Amino acid sequence: MSQHTQGPWKAAHAIQDDAAARYIWSATDRATGHRELVATIPYAEGDHINADARLIAAAPYMLLCLRNVIEAHGEVDQDLWNRIREAIANATGDAS
Repeated sequence: MSQHTQGPWKAAHAIQDDAAARYIWSATDRATGHRELVATIPYAEGDHINADARLIAAAPYMLLCLRNVIEAHGEVDQDLWNRIREAIANATGDAS
């Protein structure tokens, strides 16, 4: 399984060279002060830049929640669990 950049992630707005964008950053490592740039969402007229940034930033937490649902509730509704497993596989790169 491929690993993603450790969460939580945070969305930040920036203007650089007269261009606005949203940047998604990993949490700052308290020991080193280092953080990683996860994604850049450039602004384009009509974009839903803030909504996209919030969704991307929430990805590690949503993945954790889906994994917790599987662990806590086992096999109840097979179709639902299959869709959750598919979402997890898509998020982790394990989809076939």
